[in-house]
Amino acid sequence: MRILFVVPYVPSLIRVRPYQLIKALSLDHEISLVALLCNEYEQDMAKDVARYCTSIDLVPLSEWRAYLYCLGALPTMMPLRVAYYQSSYFVQRLVDVVHTHKIEIVHGELIKVVPALKVLQARVKLPVIYDSVDCISSYLQQQHRFASNLLQRLFIRAELRKMRGYEACALQAFDRVIITSKHDQALLSALIATQEGDGGSNHVQVVPNGVDTNYFQPVLEARETDSLVFCAKMDYYPNAQAMLLFCRDVLPLVWAQRPLVRLTIVGNNPSPAIRALAEDSRITVTGYVHDIRPYLSRAAVALAPLLVAAGMQNKVLEALAMATPVVATPTSCRALQVKDGVHLLIAEEAPLFARAILRLLEDRSLAERLQIAGRAYVEAHHCWQHSADLLCSIYHAMR
Repeated sequence: MRILFVVPYVPSLIRVRPYQLIKALSLDHEISLVALLCNEYEQDMAKDVARYCTSIDLVPLSEWRAYLYCLGALPTMMPLRVAYYQSSYFVQRLVDVVHTHKIEIVHGELIKVVPALKVLQARVKLPVIYDSVDCISSYLQQQHRFASNLLQRLFIRAELRKMRGYEACALQAFDRVIITSKHDQALLSALIATQEGDGGSNHVQVVPNGVDTNYFQPVLEARETDSLVFCAKMDYYPNAQAMLLFCRDVLPLVWAQRPLVRLTIVGNNPSPAIRALAEDSRITVTGYVHDIRPYLSRAAVALAPLLVAAGMQNKVLEALAMATPVVATPTSCRALQVKDGVHLLIAEEAPLFARAILRLLEDRSLAERLQIAGRAYVEAHHCWQHSADLLCSIYHAMR
């Protein structure tokens, strides 16, 4: 098949879902990619995914135009996170690529590209599959619950009201909708039901995230004693919020018992508040790194302390694949089929989260059991080729 991938960013090992699906699908299909280019550093990242594509087009996103679109969207029911990414040139490139490369099916990811997909669908009459990835309305609802001030709560509430209606309509606009987990599938089906009176169970299908288990391989070397790691995109608010709260509420409880414990925060574009955490010599903030595997392989414990999350958390899957023991909040792993005490440790309140970390640092046999079970879980449930095969079966059913 000749497949067009439409995404609002450049797929990469950081933005892993479209990258790995394109990589797996390219073995048997011709992939054309059209992506928005939001900043200059993404240009270099495109060289990697380009190896798996027949063609690749990067459309620069004009920041001043994006703000104008947001201004125009204020009196409408279009959410700002959708309005910001609008581009007439982006739509025209999609149409051009469809005709030039004789595209047979269109695959669009995230609600940010929904307006472009709708226009394209009306113009070219091709089957379109929409990858929602997760339920954005649920994510905003969580954000509203943890908003730090009144102004933030008011803004999120207004955006949530728009998003519920917009997301429900978007789900019904396309031939198929896919999602990363059964948890989010239920949330999306409920949204569809508010519009059309049924659960939409046949409309929304699960295509889970995977892990490249050849790339994320356990390393047979001793881990650093008393070392913790958090690997995530640090310019993503829920990740930054999680680390700030962890360092404020949990880490002091760990240090009270084991004062030599060290924390490494790995991820691109950390905010000044995150960088300031490194004023304590026991905390290291790396910023962007090309390869997170050495940090995961050295750590005694990987952390996933998210309070707000949507979809499937690859940070948890990658740590499990590296056989690094994980302590996670229920929010961080609710989309996974993992069990507390079998594959990882799950805790929410600060004292319990600290106690779980201390258990793993002190109980070597427990840590080793989780290492083996965590890796086995990923191998059994999260293979990218399996996800690509599921996707292909959906493509064929749409043609």
